Amino acid sequence: MRANSILFAVFIAIISTILGLFYFFLFKKFLFDYSAIIPFWKLIATYFFLSFLITFLFLLFKRFFTKQHWVFNLLLILVTFASILIPIQAEVFHGDEEFFPIFAIPLHFILPLFWLAFYNLINSHEKN
Repeated sequence: MRANSILFAVFIAIISTILGLFYFFLFKKFLFDYSAIIPFWKLIATYFFLSFLITFLFLLFKRFFTKQHWVFNLLLILVTFASILIPIQAEVFHGDEEFFPIFAIPLHFILPLFWLAFYNLINSHEKN
């Protein structure tokens, strides 16, 4: 990964973390507290890991398919939609467990939305 790619991944991870924690705190304040199920550090670590993973996979994809970026974007969207099955079927031992999917599903979409919104930053700076 080049320096631009690393900075891009850090940028996306920081933006996603800020919005994710903001959502986390608002949900905790106004509805239910799920911080025992998903601690803050796991949310932050997951966003950083996924940001670097998606960026690396995009650069790898771009090396082999230079003009078909829409295919990568479509795959990212499909994987994101498939990932919401995890909180839907998760067994959560909490007093308000039926509201856990309502809490967790938006957290799944924060990072991919920001990544897709800003991926042209890395796409325009990285050369094959």
